[in-house]
Amino acid sequence: MRLAVFLAVGLVVVGFYAFASFASANEIKINLVSGLDRTALAELVGESLGWSKSGKQEFAKTLAQIQWDAFKSELADIFTHRFSWGSEEREIFLTQSAKYAGPDLDFLGTVYAPGTYMLARKLSAAEISNIFIMRLKELGGSNMSAFLKNLLMAENMEKISKFVASEMDLLPDLLLYPAKDINIEKKDGSTYLLFTTMYYNNGEGPLELRPDPKTKGIKRDIDRDVLQRIYRIDGTWREKFVGNFLWHQPHLHYHYRDFVEYDLEAIDAPNAPDLSGVRTKSTFCVRDVSRVDIRLEHEREEALYLICGKELQGISVGWADTYFYTYSDQRLNISDLPSGTYRLTFTVNPENALDEINLNNNQSSVEMYYNRGNGTVKVLKESPESMPEFKHVYYEQVFE
Repeated sequence: MRLAVFLAVGLVVVGFYAFASFASANEIKINLVSGLDRTALAELVGESLGWSKSGKQEFAKTLAQIQWDAFKSELADIFTHRFSWGSEEREIFLTQSAKYAGPDLDFLGTVYAPGTYMLARKLSAAEISNIFIMRLKELGGSNMSAFLKNLLMAENMEKISKFVASEMDLLPDLLLYPAKDINIEKKDGSTYLLFTTMYYNNGEGPLELRPDPKTKGIKRDIDRDVLQRIYRIDGTWREKFVGNFLWHQPHLHYHYRDFVEYDLEAIDAPNAPDLSGVRTKSTFCVRDVSRVDIRLEHEREEALYLICGKELQGISVGWADTYFYTYSDQRLNISDLPSGTYRLTFTVNPENALDEINLNNNQSSVEMYYNRGNGTVKVLKESPESMPEFKHVYYEQVFE
Protein backbone atom coordinates (compact mmCIF):
# COMPACT_ATOMS: atom_id res chain seq x y z
CA MET A 1 0.00 0.00 0.00
CA ARG A 2 1.31 3.40 -0.90
CA LEU A 3 1.61 5.81 2.03
CA ALA A 4 1.43 9.45 1.03
CA VAL A 5 2.83 11.91 3.53
CA PHE A 6 2.88 15.58 2.61
CA LEU A 7 2.83 19.04 4.12
CA ALA A 8 -0.01 21.50 3.87
CA VAL A 9 1.09 24.54 1.92
CA GLY A 10 3.29 26.67 4.18
CA LEU A 11 2.17 24.60 7.19
CA VAL A 12 -0.24 27.43 8.01
CA VAL A 13 -3.64 26.46 9.37
CA VAL A 14 -6.05 29.13 10.56
CA GLY A 15 -7.84 28.55 13.86
CA PHE A 16 -7.46 25.75 16.34
CA TYR A 17 -9.46 23.02 14.67
CA ALA A 18 -8.10 19.64 13.64
CA PHE A 19 -10.06 17.19 11.59
CA ALA A 20 -9.78 13.90 9.73
CA SER A 21 -11.44 12.70 6.55
CA PHE A 22 -11.46 9.51 4.56
CA ALA A 23 -9.07 9.56 1.60
CA SER A 24 -9.77 5.97 0.58
CA ALA A 25 -10.91 2.72 2.11
CA ASN A 26 -7.42 2.10 3.42
CA GLU A 27 -6.14 5.62 4.13
CA ILE A 28 -7.09 8.46 6.41
CA LYS A 29 -6.27 12.11 5.86
CA ILE A 30 -5.62 13.98 9.08
CA ASN A 31 -5.14 17.73 9.36
CA LEU A 32 -3.35 18.97 12.45
CA VAL A 33 -3.14 22.52 13.69
CA SER A 34 -0.61 23.86 16.15
CA GLY A 35 -1.34 24.03 19.86
CA LEU A 36 -2.55 20.48 20.48
CA ASP A 37 -1.16 18.61 23.45
CA ARG A 38 -0.24 14.95 23.41
CA THR A 39 -3.64 13.82 24.69
CA ALA A 40 -5.52 15.77 22.04
CA LEU A 41 -3.15 14.53 19.36
CA ALA A 42 -3.61 10.90 20.41
CA GLU A 43 -7.38 11.37 20.59
CA LEU A 44 -7.56 12.74 17.05
CA VAL A 45 -5.34 10.05 15.55
CA GLY A 46 -7.05 7.30 17.52
CA GLU A 47 -10.58 8.39 16.67
CA SER A 48 -9.67 8.68 12.98
CA LEU A 49 -8.23 5.17 12.90
CA GLY A 50 -10.89 3.60 15.13
CA TRP A 51 -8.64 2.84 18.08
CA SER A 52 -9.88 1.99 21.54
CA LYS A 53 -9.10 4.11 24.59
CA SER A 54 -6.15 1.86 25.43
CA GLY A 55 -4.94 2.13 21.84
CA LYS A 56 -4.92 5.91 22.08
CA GLN A 57 -3.01 5.75 25.35
CA GLU A 58 -0.50 3.36 23.82
CA PHE A 59 0.06 5.75 20.92
CA ALA A 60 0.66 8.70 23.27
CA LYS A 61 3.27 6.74 25.23
CA THR A 62 4.87 5.35 22.08
CA LEU A 63 5.16 8.78 20.50
CA ALA A 64 6.75 10.15 23.69
CA GLN A 65 9.40 7.42 23.70
CA ILE A 66 10.22 7.71 20.01
CA GLN A 67 10.38 11.50 20.23
CA TRP A 68 12.87 11.30 23.06
CA ASP A 69 15.05 8.75 21.34
CA ALA A 70 15.09 10.77 18.12
CA PHE A 71 15.99 14.14 19.64
CA LYS A 72 17.59 13.51 23.06
CA SER A 73 21.01 14.75 21.97
CA GLU A 74 19.67 18.03 20.60
CA LEU A 75 17.40 18.46 23.61
CA ALA A 76 20.27 17.95 26.05
CA ASP A 77 22.22 20.66 24.24
CA ILE A 78 19.24 23.04 24.27
CA PHE A 79 18.61 22.66 28.00
CA THR A 80 22.28 22.69 28.94
CA HIS A 81 22.83 25.97 27.14
CA ARG A 82 19.65 27.64 28.36
CA PHE A 83 20.04 26.78 32.04
CA SER A 84 23.86 26.70 32.23
CA TRP A 85 23.90 23.10 33.35
CA GLY A 86 27.01 21.24 34.32
CA SER A 87 27.72 17.60 33.61
CA GLU A 88 25.67 16.44 36.63
CA GLU A 89 22.49 18.22 35.55
CA ARG A 90 22.94 17.05 31.97
CA GLU A 91 23.32 13.45 33.12
CA ILE A 92 20.21 13.66 35.28
CA PHE A 93 18.25 15.12 32.36
CA LEU A 94 19.30 12.27 30.09
CA THR A 95 18.69 9.47 32.59
CA GLN A 96 15.22 10.55 33.78
CA SER A 97 13.48 10.36 30.40
CA ALA A 98 10.90 7.82 31.60
CA LYS A 99 9.32 10.59 33.69
CA TYR A 100 8.87 12.93 30.74
CA ALA A 101 5.93 10.94 29.40
CA GLY A 102 3.82 11.85 32.44
CA PRO A 103 1.48 14.85 32.27
CA ASP A 104 3.46 16.95 34.75
CA LEU A 105 6.77 16.81 32.84
CA ASP A 106 5.68 16.18 29.25
CA PHE A 107 7.60 19.03 27.64
CA LEU A 108 7.55 17.30 24.22
CA GLY A 109 3.77 16.92 24.14
CA THR A 110 3.25 19.89 21.82
CA VAL A 111 6.28 19.23 19.63
CA TYR A 112 5.01 18.09 16.22
CA ALA A 113 4.64 19.54 12.73
CA PRO A 114 1.18 20.90 11.96
CA GLY A 115 -0.12 20.00 8.54
CA THR A 116 -1.86 17.29 6.58
CA TYR A 117 -0.96 13.62 6.95
CA MET A 118 -2.09 10.59 4.98
CA LEU A 119 -2.08 7.58 7.28
CA ALA A 120 -2.68 3.98 6.30
CA ARG A 121 -5.12 2.18 8.57
CA LYS A 122 -2.82 -0.78 9.14
CA LEU A 123 0.03 1.31 10.58
CA SER A 124 1.08 0.65 14.15
CA ALA A 125 1.50 3.29 16.86
CA ALA A 126 5.27 3.14 16.37
CA GLU A 127 5.01 3.57 12.59
CA ILE A 128 2.72 6.59 12.89
CA SER A 129 4.99 8.06 15.56
CA ASN A 130 7.92 7.70 13.19
CA ILE A 131 6.01 9.54 10.47
CA PHE A 132 5.58 12.47 12.85
CA ILE A 133 9.28 12.37 13.71
CA MET A 134 10.37 12.25 10.08
CA ARG A 135 8.22 15.30 9.34
CA LEU A 136 10.01 17.21 12.08
CA LYS A 137 13.42 16.11 10.84
CA GLU A 138 12.54 17.20 7.32
CA LEU A 139 11.58 20.64 8.54
CA GLY A 140 14.54 20.99 10.93
CA GLY A 141 17.09 19.96 8.37
CA SER A 142 20.68 20.59 9.31
CA ASN A 143 19.80 22.92 12.20
CA MET A 144 17.59 20.62 14.23
CA SER A 145 18.51 22.11 17.61
CA ALA A 146 17.39 25.60 16.62
CA PHE A 147 14.19 24.21 15.09
CA LEU A 148 13.29 22.23 18.22
CA LYS A 149 14.14 25.14 20.49
CA ASN A 150 11.48 27.24 18.77
CA LEU A 151 8.88 24.53 19.31
CA LEU A 152 9.51 24.05 23.03
CA MET A 153 7.26 26.01 25.37
CA ALA A 154 9.18 28.14 27.88
CA GLU A 155 6.94 27.18 30.80
CA ASN A 156 7.48 23.48 30.12
CA MET A 157 11.23 23.98 29.94
CA GLU A 158 11.13 25.71 33.31
CA LYS A 159 9.34 22.69 34.80
CA ILE A 160 12.09 20.41 33.53
CA SER A 161 14.76 22.73 34.90
CA LYS A 162 13.13 22.67 38.35
CA PHE A 163 12.75 18.91 38.18
CA VAL A 164 16.44 18.43 37.34
CA ALA A 165 17.38 20.80 40.15
CA SER A 166 15.29 18.76 42.57
CA GLU A 167 17.00 15.58 41.41
CA MET A 168 20.33 17.22 42.23
CA ASP A 169 19.22 17.60 45.83
CA LEU A 170 19.91 14.88 48.39
CA LEU A 171 16.64 15.32 50.23
CA PRO A 172 15.47 13.70 53.45
CA ASP A 173 12.28 11.65 53.66
CA LEU A 174 10.63 11.61 57.08
CA LEU A 175 8.44 8.67 58.07
CA LEU A 176 6.59 8.22 61.34
CA TYR A 177 6.16 5.08 63.38
CA PRO A 178 2.68 4.63 64.88
CA ALA A 179 2.50 5.75 68.50
CA LYS A 180 4.30 3.41 70.90
CA ASP A 181 4.28 2.89 74.68
CA ILE A 182 0.67 4.05 74.97
CA ASN A 183 -0.25 4.45 78.63
CA ILE A 184 -2.83 6.11 80.84
CA GLU A 185 -1.69 8.34 83.71
CA LYS A 186 -3.82 10.03 86.33
CA LYS A 187 -2.17 13.04 87.90
CA ASP A 188 -3.40 16.07 89.85
CA GLY A 189 -7.03 15.21 89.17
CA SER A 190 -6.56 14.84 85.40
CA THR A 191 -6.23 11.84 83.08
CA TYR A 192 -3.56 11.80 80.40
CA LEU A 193 -2.84 9.66 77.37
CA LEU A 194 0.91 9.06 77.20
CA PHE A 195 2.79 7.89 74.10
CA THR A 196 6.21 7.62 72.47
CA THR A 197 6.78 9.43 69.17
CA MET A 198 9.37 8.17 66.70
CA TYR A 199 10.21 9.17 63.14
CA TYR A 200 13.14 8.28 60.87
CA ASN A 201 14.92 9.56 57.76
CA ASN A 202 14.38 7.24 54.79
CA GLY A 203 15.80 9.70 52.27
CA GLU A 204 18.93 10.41 50.26
CA GLY A 205 20.33 13.19 52.44
CA PRO A 206 20.10 14.42 56.03
CA LEU A 207 17.51 16.69 57.49
CA GLU A 208 19.87 19.43 58.68
CA LEU A 209 18.74 22.55 60.51
CA ARG A 210 20.93 25.59 61.08
CA PRO A 211 20.03 29.02 62.48
CA ASP A 212 20.06 31.99 60.15
CA PRO A 213 23.28 33.91 60.96
CA LYS A 214 21.33 37.14 60.50
CA THR A 215 19.28 36.39 63.62
CA LYS A 216 22.21 35.73 65.94
CA GLY A 217 21.85 37.68 69.16
CA ILE A 218 18.13 38.25 68.71
CA LYS A 219 16.39 37.69 72.04
CA ARG A 220 19.70 36.38 73.35
CA ASP A 221 19.56 33.60 70.74
CA ILE A 222 16.47 32.13 72.39
CA ASP A 223 14.27 32.50 69.30
CA ARG A 224 16.08 32.33 65.94
CA ASP A 225 15.08 31.79 62.34
CA VAL A 226 16.00 28.33 61.07
CA LEU A 227 17.34 27.31 57.66
CA GLN A 228 17.18 23.84 56.18
CA ARG A 229 20.50 23.03 54.54
CA ILE A 230 20.03 20.76 51.53
CA TYR A 231 23.11 19.04 50.16
CA ARG A 232 23.49 18.27 46.46
CA ILE A 233 25.15 15.48 44.53
CA ASP A 234 27.89 17.81 43.26
CA GLY A 235 29.04 18.65 46.81
CA THR A 236 27.34 22.05 47.00
CA TRP A 237 24.34 22.94 49.14
CA ARG A 238 21.42 25.35 49.29
CA GLU A 239 19.39 26.72 52.19
CA LYS A 240 15.79 27.76 52.74
CA PHE A 241 13.89 29.32 55.65
CA VAL A 242 11.79 26.70 57.45
CA GLY A 243 10.77 28.18 60.81
CA ASN A 244 12.30 28.89 64.19
CA PHE A 245 14.49 27.50 66.95
CA LEU A 246 13.23 28.27 70.41
CA TRP A 247 14.40 27.63 73.93
CA HIS A 248 12.34 24.82 75.46
CA GLN A 249 12.38 25.41 79.19
CA PRO A 250 11.08 21.97 80.32
CA HIS A 251 13.89 20.21 78.40
CA LEU A 252 16.45 22.98 78.90
CA HIS A 253 17.63 23.01 75.29
CA TYR A 254 16.66 24.25 71.83
CA HIS A 255 13.70 22.90 69.89
CA TYR A 256 12.53 23.28 66.31
CA ARG A 257 9.05 24.77 66.42
CA ASP A 258 5.90 22.87 65.29
CA PHE A 259 7.68 19.80 64.00
CA VAL A 260 5.11 17.07 64.75
CA GLU A 261 1.34 17.39 65.05
CA TYR A 262 -0.77 15.18 67.34
CA ASP A 263 -4.45 14.63 66.50
CA LEU A 264 -6.87 12.60 68.62
CA GLU A 265 -10.30 11.83 67.16
CA ALA A 266 -13.24 9.71 68.22
CA ILE A 267 -14.18 6.76 65.99
CA ASP A 268 -16.80 5.02 68.10
CA ALA A 269 -17.18 6.72 71.45
CA PRO A 270 -20.78 7.54 72.44
CA ASN A 271 -21.23 10.99 73.96
CA ALA A 272 -17.63 11.96 73.20
CA PRO A 273 -17.03 15.72 72.82
CA ASP A 274 -16.35 17.05 69.34
CA LEU A 275 -12.62 16.60 68.75
CA SER A 276 -12.60 17.69 65.11
CA GLY A 277 -9.97 20.27 64.39
CA VAL A 278 -8.38 19.87 67.82
CA ARG A 279 -4.70 19.29 67.15
CA THR A 280 -1.55 19.87 69.17
CA LYS A 281 1.72 20.87 67.51
CA SER A 282 4.81 19.78 69.32
CA THR A 283 8.31 21.23 69.18
CA PHE A 284 11.23 18.83 68.86
CA CYS A 285 14.94 18.69 69.36
CA VAL A 286 15.95 17.05 66.08
CA ARG A 287 18.83 14.60 66.51
CA ASP A 288 20.08 11.05 65.87
CA VAL A 289 18.82 8.85 68.70
CA SER A 290 17.87 5.46 67.25
CA ARG A 291 19.49 3.37 64.49
CA VAL A 292 16.99 2.00 61.98
CA ASP A 293 17.55 -1.45 60.51
CA ILE A 294 17.25 -0.49 56.84
CA ARG A 295 19.68 -0.42 53.93
CA LEU A 296 19.86 2.95 52.20
CA GLU A 297 22.43 4.29 49.73
CA HIS A 298 23.45 7.31 51.81
CA GLU A 299 22.90 5.95 55.33
CA ARG A 300 25.39 6.76 58.07
CA GLU A 301 26.85 4.08 60.29
CA GLU A 302 27.52 6.54 63.11
CA ALA A 303 25.28 9.28 64.43
CA LEU A 304 26.20 12.81 63.34
CA TYR A 305 23.62 15.03 65.06
CA LEU A 306 24.08 14.30 68.75
CA ILE A 307 22.98 17.32 70.75
CA CYS A 308 20.10 19.77 70.90
CA GLY A 309 22.24 22.78 70.09
CA LYS A 310 21.28 26.18 68.80
CA GLU A 311 23.75 26.03 65.91
CA LEU A 312 23.04 22.59 64.43
CA GLN A 313 20.38 19.90 64.62
CA GLY A 314 19.39 17.13 62.26
CA ILE A 315 18.57 13.52 61.40
CA SER A 316 21.00 11.41 59.39
CA VAL A 317 19.86 8.99 56.71
CA GLY A 318 18.95 5.69 58.35
CA TRP A 319 18.55 7.24 61.80
CA ALA A 320 15.51 8.05 63.91
CA ASP A 321 14.60 10.52 66.60
CA THR A 322 12.63 9.14 69.54
CA TYR A 323 10.63 11.08 72.10
CA PHE A 324 9.70 8.67 74.87
CA TYR A 325 6.38 8.72 76.68
CA THR A 326 8.14 9.85 79.86
CA TYR A 327 9.20 13.18 78.33
CA SER A 328 7.38 16.47 78.79
CA ASP A 329 4.58 17.19 76.30
CA GLN A 330 4.31 13.51 75.26
CA ARG A 331 0.75 13.42 76.50
CA LEU A 332 -2.79 14.56 75.77
CA ASN A 333 -5.39 15.45 78.39
CA ILE A 334 -8.31 13.01 78.02
CA SER A 335 -10.08 13.79 81.30
CA ASP A 336 -13.38 14.51 79.54
CA LEU A 337 -13.37 11.52 77.20
CA PRO A 338 -15.77 8.59 77.72
CA SER A 339 -14.89 4.99 76.97
CA GLY A 340 -14.70 4.21 73.27
CA THR A 341 -12.56 3.77 70.19
CA TYR A 342 -10.22 6.59 69.23
CA ARG A 343 -7.57 7.29 66.62
CA LEU A 344 -4.29 9.02 67.47
CA THR A 345 -2.59 10.42 64.36
CA PHE A 346 0.92 11.85 64.08
CA THR A 347 1.96 14.17 61.26
CA VAL A 348 5.59 15.19 60.82
CA ASN A 349 6.41 18.39 58.92
CA PRO A 350 2.72 19.39 59.18
CA GLU A 351 3.13 22.70 57.33
CA ASN A 352 5.27 21.14 54.56
CA ALA A 353 7.91 23.71 55.42
CA LEU A 354 10.75 21.23 54.99
CA ASP A 355 11.81 19.99 51.57
CA GLU A 356 11.45 16.21 51.37
CA ILE A 357 11.44 13.54 48.69
CA ASN A 358 7.84 12.69 49.50
CA LEU A 359 5.29 14.73 51.43
CA ASN A 360 2.57 12.08 51.16
CA ASN A 361 4.03 9.63 53.69
CA ASN A 362 4.28 11.93 56.71
CA GLN A 363 1.50 10.39 58.81
CA SER A 364 1.01 7.42 61.08
CA SER A 365 -1.92 6.45 63.26
CA VAL A 366 -3.11 4.09 65.98
CA GLU A 367 -6.68 3.02 66.60
CA MET A 368 -7.25 2.08 70.25
CA TYR A 369 -9.97 1.32 72.73
CA TYR A 370 -9.98 3.46 75.88
CA ASN A 371 -11.70 2.07 78.97
CA ARG A 372 -12.38 5.01 81.22
CA GLY A 373 -13.63 2.81 84.05
CA ASN A 374 -10.44 0.90 84.69
CA GLY A 375 -8.06 3.43 83.11
CA THR A 376 -6.67 1.19 80.36
CA VAL A 377 -6.09 1.45 76.66
CA LYS A 378 -5.78 -1.34 74.07
CA VAL A 379 -4.25 -0.89 70.62
CA LEU A 380 -6.54 -2.26 67.88
CA LYS A 381 -4.84 -1.24 64.65
CA GLU A 382 -1.67 0.50 63.49
CA SER A 383 -0.92 2.34 60.28
CA PRO A 384 1.52 1.74 58.67
CA GLU A 385 1.22 -1.90 59.68
CA SER A 386 4.87 -2.71 59.06
CA MET A 387 7.89 -0.59 59.96
CA PRO A 388 11.62 -1.38 60.10
CA GLU A 389 13.26 -2.61 63.29
CA PHE A 390 15.39 -0.16 65.27
CA LYS A 391 17.80 0.13 68.18
CA HIS A 392 17.84 2.96 70.70
CA VAL A 393 21.53 3.79 70.53
CA TYR A 394 21.31 6.75 72.91
CA TYR A 395 18.45 5.49 75.04
CA GLU A 396 20.19 6.47 78.27
CA GLN A 397 20.52 10.14 77.28
CA VAL A 398 17.20 11.32 78.62
CA PHE A 399 16.48 15.03 78.69
CA GLU A 400 15.36 15.54 82.23
